[in-house]
Amino acid sequence: MKKCYFIIVTVLLSLTVFSQGRIKVMSYNLLNFANYTSYCTQENNPHEDKAGYLATIVQNQDPDIIAVCELGQYISSSYVTNYILGNALNVNGETKWQAASPTNQSGSYLINGLFFDKTKFQLISQPVIQTDIRDLNVYKLKSLQVTEETFFYIVILHLKAGSGTDDAAERTDMVEAFMNYLSNLGSNDNFIVVGDFNVYSSNEQAFQRMINPSNPSLTFHDPINQLGDWSNGYSFREYHTQSTYDGYDNDCFSYGGMDDRFDFILISSSIKDGTANIQYVEDTYWAVGQDGNRFNETINSPYNSSLPSNVINALENMSDHLPVVADFQIGDNSSIASISTNNNFYANVVNPTDGVIKYQLKTSVTSQINVSVFTSVGQKVFYSTITPDTNTIYLHDISSFPSGIYFMYFEGDGIFQSYKIVKQ
Repeated sequence: MKKCYFIIVTVLLSLTVFSQGRIKVMSYNLLNFANYTSYCTQENNPHEDKAGYLATIVQNQDPDIIAVCELGQYISSSYVTNYILGNALNVNGETKWQAASPTNQSGSYLINGLFFDKTKFQLISQPVIQTDIRDLNVYKLKSLQVTEETFFYIVILHLKAGSGTDDAAERTDMVEAFMNYLSNLGSNDNFIVVGDFNVYSSNEQAFQRMINPSNPSLTFHDPINQLGDWSNGYSFREYHTQSTYDGYDNDCFSYGGMDDRFDFILISSSIKDGTANIQYVEDTYWAVGQDGNRFNETINSPYNSSLPSNVINALENMSDHLPVVADFQIGDNSSIASISTNNNFYANVVNPTDGVIKYQLKTSVTSQINVSVFTSVGQKVFYSTITPDTNTIYLHDISSFPSGIYFMYFEGDGIFQSYKIVKQ
């Protein structure tokens, strides 16, 4: 009898473990990996050495998905993809890494690439959005970690570089092509958009098209909510991703130290709120190696204790960008919000709160909305009626309420959305 009981418990535990999984996504600009030019040469940026640096970084961070920009065409894109697999990822006995097929429909000299743990994911499709600059790559993945059928998308955007007006306009055109793709698809559920956006401010049209689209149901979010003028902005020093280098002795690397936030991981509303079986894990977003002491300095000066010295050295020599990582929970059924009943209404609520509920509306609805807050036992503790305004940041003070779980409801004509609020 005891033996049967042990078997039953073992099976139940196995099912419980298999019903959820935590994954880490890494986005990384590999800086002309095997793309050789007059300024990036086999002498100052050899892909053989870079593979070793990448292996060190990956082994330290242990991501499950790696989305990259700036793969070159040395010999061929297939050669470069396989070189990374064989010399940076599937090394030291590792065999789990698989790559998506490289694409170059736009005819660029630099392409994007995706590498993933084949024991955790299955690549379902990889449509390409062709632009005048380079391909925008969409990868649909199925999770193999959970019993519930769960799909999500990794989208890699490597937008046009440059600080000129024409450069910014080309970035906007590229993002517009992606947003049109989403509009035709009719949803952005479980989309993770990553890459080197080359934007200098969150006010740039290219970035605004994603975080404030005309269709609120297609909104993307910065998981750390650090919006503003990133370029040379001291207040954003903890989030800058370029440049790791400040010397003038290597023409391949951008120099000047860390003063730009070019590299991002953005998430769709469904992932922010966990309404479609995958959710961002709070406080896991990080520009790897960034400790906030790098403003206009390199990744290794002043001394950087955020990672082992060999990893810091690899970050300096691998690229002039830092990789960005974030964790996601799949299949834990911990949704903090319901899906809005109206695609033209979305409440973006900051959660948890230490006493003031803060939110902004993404909507074209103009009729009044009722906002109410209840305790976990159903007692109404707050009620207000608001007129929707997308430019307003709404604040509701609940500092006098005890810490715990509350439920917030937005209700109007054809509108309903709920939130689980954690008051710390």
